[in-house]
Amino acid sequence: MRTATFTSSSPWAMRLVTDRLPIGSPAYATVTLDPSTQTARYTDATGQRVGMGQHGTNQTNPTTSQSGGSDGNAPQPQTADDSNPDYSTD
Repeated sequence: MRTATFTSSSPWAMRLVTDRLPIGSPAYATVTLDPSTQTARYTDATGQRVGMGQHGTNQTNPTTSQSGGSDGNAPQPQTADDSNPDYSTD
């Protein structure tokens, strides 16, 4: 009878894992919260503010289905049936 043997090597899926973030020290030393604006302030080791670049915000662009109206004598106004949000980044 043959028995399975297990080794202590990494699971096979670990070879598929890649680094998603840069490997290196960050450009900032500390992060503090500005109490008046509630935004993060990044500073380097000398206390100088460090710019962290620009980032976008999500925008919602809803698409709406409309129904109503007719070809009769007294058409009904069109009304919104639903709204499906469509998110995009800038």
